[in-house]
Amino acid sequence: MLTFNNEELVPIVNFLGTLELTPKVSRCRTKLVKKLMAKVEAFGADEKALLELYGERDEDGKLVESDSGYRLQVESASDYHAEYQDLLNENVNIDIAEIKDQIRLLVTALNELDIKLANQDAMIFDELMEKLEEEL
Repeated sequence: MLTFNNEELVPIVNFLGTLELTPKVSRCRTKLVKKLMAKVEAFGADEKALLELYGERDEDGKLVESDSGYRLQVESASDYHAEYQDLLNENVNIDIAEIKDQIRLLVTALNELDIKLANQDAMIFDELMEKLEEEL
């Protein structure tokens, strides 16, 4: 069982999507990304629920949109931000039992990549590899 927090999911998915892998390893990556994306979608639903609770509404009861997203009710914006931060930090579990045998191939391929990593990519790679290696 892989465990990440919600905030890590999208960067991991994006990072995995940039890698050029052999077809066999790419299939494992794709299966893992699908599992991660299911958690991203659940996070999106939770985020939407927070906006439903704390978002500003127009006369018709619809959430008011701005250029940067939805507007918050001024009096409860700090509550929204606190709950949103909790949501970002919330741990999610990804069941990889059905692809566990393939994870070894993915880990080996990631370790053998001939690319240079810096900054956020290096941090994402390290976190991902630690979690995947724990599953071996």
